[in-house]
Amino acid sequence: MSTFANADEVYTYIGGIFDIATKEKSFIDATAGTGLVVKLIQTDPDAVIVIDFPGQKVTTGDAAQSMDSTVQLRMSSDNSNRFWQGKLNFTLAMAQRKVKLDGKRSVALKLLPLTAGLFDVYKKLLVDSGREDLLIR
Repeated sequence: MSTFANADEVYTYIGGIFDIATKEKSFIDATAGTGLVVKLIQTDPDAVIVIDFPGQKVTTGDAAQSMDSTVQLRMSSDNSNRFWQGKLNFTLAMAQRKVKLDGKRSVALKLLPLTAGLFDVYKKLLVDSGREDLLIR
């Protein structure tokens, strides 16, 4: 059984952290001039999120399905939840094929060190929303 009950929860929590990330100065500076648009395809439950870093915009659901991207990232929603809590080693998960990354890999991987600064923000988002059940202890 998945951590998330449905795609709407994925959009609220995982999409929510990307809403924050696209407005963080460190992400804005790191993606300046790259044209980086990430399509995050998640399973169990199925959800699609497009993160447009230059446009500082996040699109979810049906609207995101047909959008173009420079990078496609595929993983389970559970692994995404683990990652944003600092509980999933992204590089190891890629080697184990738990995470699949296609497209402009070098640009996307450049952002990886910046994500650690958002782990506490994600956990606070869960706590503030009354979703401590999603926290990994």
